[in-house]
Amino acid sequence: MGPQGAGKGTQAEILAKELNIPAISMGALLRDEIAGGSEKGLEAKSYIDGGTLVPDDLALSIIQERLTKSDAANGWILDGFPRILKQADLFLESVEPTHAILLEITDDQSVERLSGRVQCNKCRCGFQLKYVPPKENDKCDHCDGNLVRRSDDVPEVIRQRLEIYHTETEPVADKFEGMGILYRVDGSGNVEEVAEKVKKIFE
Repeated sequence: MGPQGAGKGTQAEILAKELNIPAISMGALLRDEIAGGSEKGLEAKSYIDGGTLVPDDLALSIIQERLTKSDAANGWILDGFPRILKQADLFLESVEPTHAILLEITDDQSVERLSGRVQCNKCRCGFQLKYVPPKENDKCDHCDGNLVRRSDDVPEVIRQRLEIYHTETEPVADKFEGMGILYRVDGSGNVEEVAEKVKKIFE
């Protein structure tokens, strides 16, 4: 968990390799379901195409199905869900997480990081021009696709999204803290420094 730009996806991937368990991104999971043409994927697509959010119960159902796969038998890392208390309550009815990791950065750090974020237009791999730069300007390291900036990665819009994070997602962290499973990590260092702090939680 953490605000936009905290490095959740990056740290999830690093920790997943360290623990040999899958890192599951809610966004990627929805895209995979839609691309695969599953019944739930098509239902999710109908909401997205209509400009509305995928209902919580549908999103949770897709997650639950993913967690039954064999690669998740020994654990998993979930990124991007739950984001609001209602989702957390639904999630906790059927899933028992053992750790919730909160990467903490300031709003100014979030704005700086997201303003320098680019994404491959083919494989969707992300880079940060200052902290995790591509080897070649404007080209993806993995597939040679073009790197583009998201239209909502501008300071004014980022700060609006941060307000939503503080109002809606921070209470989820408070809930996990009350359960005794929240671990706060200073996310202001570089990728390797933060990864070491996260790794220590599991030693």
